[in-house]
Amino acid sequence: MKKAVLLCAIAAFAAAGCYCAYRYYQSDVLPEQQLDKANEEQLQLFENVKPDYTIPDDKPGTTKPQENLLEAAEEVNSGVVAWLTIPGTHIDYPICQAEDNDFYLHNGFDGQYNYELGCPFLDYRCAGDFSGFNSIVYAHHMTEQRMFADIALYIDESFFDGHDTGYLVLGDDVHAVDFFAYLSVPSTAPAYHAVFVMDSEKQEYIDYIFQTAKYSKEINIDENSHLLLLSTCTFEYEEARGVLVGVIQ
Repeated sequence: MKKAVLLCAIAAFAAAGCYCAYRYYQSDVLPEQQLDKANEEQLQLFENVKPDYTIPDDKPGTTKPQENLLEAAEEVNSGVVAWLTIPGTHIDYPICQAEDNDFYLHNGFDGQYNYELGCPFLDYRCAGDFSGFNSIVYAHHMTEQRMFADIALYIDESFFDGHDTGYLVLGDDVHAVDFFAYLSVPSTAPAYHAVFVMDSEKQEYIDYIFQTAKYSKEINIDENSHLLLLSTCTFEYEEARGVLVGVIQ
């Protein structure tokens, strides 16, 4: 009798162990494998369509190519509006724009679901040619420094000091981006305001950026400037967002 009870107990523990292993595989291992595969496929696609350009030594970050630098990317996705590169980081991605701010949270550059890896995207309220007063770009903060995870590193001002320049490639221009501030704000913060009617609103927004920033550097900007904000989750608190702010030259 005791032996039968012991065998039943062993069987129950074994079953429980198998179930726990199954649940762990389903909830942790499999999603990470799917994400890894989606990331590898998307990075290969990015490599195939990445624009080829040269930064002039005499005026870094500005050039006037004759061809459409985004042509290869546009053949895959007509919704691509730019390519963003920040030297010294993992950020070297196309930027897309949809009719809402939801689509590219779940789908990749090719428009297909990619296990929530997503793709960097421009706020649908912003001008697609980055000619507006501010342009807000979002992407997930993923494991292994994927997507916009490196934005969270900018909370450390010493990291900012070594990575304060980026390049924004449009169809016929390459623009330097001078980053000058880092914000840690909730998802409902005024930083995400994207529609401006009067110059006074723009100046209030500039004042807000400097007043709210964890740190900033002196830079000449006004209501005629074109700001670029890169936003991602940072997890310091519920709905925390890290926002790197620059000016497009």
